Amino acid sequence: MVTSADAGYSSNWVSESGLDLEEGYCITLARGVRPREALHRLGVSDAAIRAATWPEFTAELREPEPAHVSHGVVAAFVMGEHVVLVEDVGYRGRSPEWAGSVSRGTEAVNVYLSPTSLKEELSIFRDGQQVASIDGDEPEVVEGGDAELAGRLVELTYDALKPLDEDDEAPEDLSDGRVDLLQVACDYFGLQPEAPDISGPVLGALVEYR
Repeated sequence: MVTSADAGYSSNWVSESGLDLEEGYCITLARGVRPREALHRLGVSDAAIRAATWPEFTAELREPEPAHVSHGVVAAFVMGEHVVLVEDVGYRGRSPEWAGSVSRGTEAVNVYLSPTSLKEELSIFRDGQQVASIDGDEPEVVEGGDAELAGRLVELTYDALKPLDEDDEAPEDLSDGRVDLLQVACDYFGLQPEAPDISGPVLGALVEYR
């Protein structure tokens, strides 16, 4: 994992060459929480947790299951002093109930990408309470943040501003491009995930969604 700002953030870790999460995800970053504890706080029972690689978890997810049951994968990747909880098509980490629990005694940032609308949302929780949020359709608006936090988030949104088409010139204004809120979350904690951070065995589980 790279933490130097000079190296630059890359979204490869969640793209097809990484975790392959381009069709939706719920990712929660938290400081100072160990992986098993973070999974417990997200409502995963100890009996369900095991170590496997991300491809092994997702391969199991593709196995036939009862028609009334829907499963997703949640895994806890360690990145320095942070844990990154990845739900492939889940939603627990965006819920104040669960994200509040993950952030107990610390700070957590959640980014949710809708698998249907492909719109991103970002939320920041501190010690169980949501303190700020950004809607991907209006990245210039920071809801709930104090002036200092809001100012920092606005700076990070500009750093994560990308053209609508990769062949276009870099946009100068938020309304002329798109903001990668997952980059905002990683930059907020100074994280720049790389392939080694996601390639080995990791604690995780299959989680039932109804």
